[in-house]
Amino acid sequence: MKHQLITMICLILTACGGGGEGDAVNENSNILGTSATTATTENETATETAVQTDTMTDLTISPTFDLSSKVLLYVDVDINMGNPRAYINICLKGEDNKADYSECLLRSSLVESKLNSDIMLANSAVELVAEIWFYDGQHEPMRYFWHFDASQESQRFAIR
Repeated sequence: MKHQLITMICLILTACGGGGEGDAVNENSNILGTSATTATTENETATETAVQTDTMTDLTISPTFDLSSKVLLYVDVDINMGNPRAYINICLKGEDNKADYSECLLRSSLVESKLNSDIMLANSAVELVAEIWFYDGQHEPMRYFWHFDASQESQRFAIR
């Protein structure tokens, strides 16, 4: 489209006659001015089109979705093992179904094999792994899994 317009302008200017060197400079400046105007008009049209399709009224949102990017997770641990020295890691689930230690959200000691805590999660943390480790080395580490349940009003990770 641009090339056709520039070609037509060149033909019209050439047909009207040539002139000296001064006229050639004016022809070039007219061509450039016309091209710039055309390009600006095309950009404005593209911008208007993009704005018209990306408005808030175009969004379809479930009435139950509150647009929050955070989830509060209540952690309730009671492994009922007395008072062995133990600690817990709660981390994002890795690809091998084990805890991704580079993405841990809670690390804490258990007191009398219990812990109650809250964790604020991002919406991307939909699967977690809790691992309970014992200092004595006589017990194998215990592993528990949690995943986000959209049907629940509040999220809870209960380890029993």
